[in-house]
Amino acid sequence: MINNKILNFILKLNTSKISTSRLKILDLLIREVRINLNKSISVQLNFICTHNSRRSQFSQIWSETLAYYYDYKNISSFSGGTEITEVYDGVLTSLSKTGFNVLKNNKKPNPTYSIDFGESKKKVAVYSKLFNCDLNPKSDFIAIMNCSSADKNCPFVAGASKNISMPFDDPKFYDGSDEEMFYYNKTNIEIATSIKYLYINI
Repeated sequence: MINNKILNFILKLNTSKISTSRLKILDLLIREVRINLNKSISVQLNFICTHNSRRSQFSQIWSETLAYYYDYKNISSFSGGTEITEVYDGVLTSLSKTGFNVLKNNKKPNPTYSIDFGESKKKVAVYSKLFNCDLNPKSDFIAIMNCSSADKNCPFVAGASKNISMPFDDPKFYDGSDEEMFYYNKTNIEIATSIKYLYINI
């Protein structure tokens, strides 16, 4: 079960405020997902951003959570980058404040975290990794680019059935400022809202 704090957060997400340009991208993604579902093919979504440290992590967590919420058992979500860094603390703090359980598993330079939304069997292993790492699908997946730099650095993703550009503003620009958490929470809401629109319109 999804815990009540996250349930309330999901219910308050207002998809009517999504911009027209964003809706066009989401509608393209919805069509691709439907194509796979109509063929009885399991859907694999790989969210890609340069460092796999912020936007792609938000996207994977919300896609996993909302697939569970809307009971899409045949949709799996992944994330990766074109470089390995580490998941930024602002992402973890924002998710924790939203209601996710965040557990740090080690103290490596690129730590691994376990994140769940209240269902202990649905823990997501979160750490910065390459989009083509062993954990991620190698074929028949939809590659979703979450930042313009990933588009430029990685215009073709081997094995992807479709590449879709769905960028979000980078909260990294506010790291260390008094507005840091405001913008991480804003990004969290924007991504969650877009992913909610995806699942309610498949």
